[in-house]
Amino acid sequence: MPIFRCEKCGCIENTACSNYWSTLGTKEPKLCSECDPDIGKWHGLFKKKQASGMLIGNDGFLYATEEDLEKYSNSILEG
Repeated sequence: MPIFRCEKCGCIENTACSNYWSTLGTKEPKLCSECDPDIGKWHGLFKKKQASGMLIGNDGFLYATEEDLEKYSNSILEG
């Protein structure tokens, strides 16, 4: 699941839940579903969380350490 950092609010977003792919190669900002004026609301498929502490790769996607992944996975399981 490729994830990226929303350029407006800084949250973690899945490329498939937003208009990420239609903005690729343009100067349009990469926005989460909530910040995107064409969508305007959070999709609710997972909790909205900030991307702070995550690494942005050369491909533009977010990456985390093993410790961060475990912490994030546990928070999803706990609801």
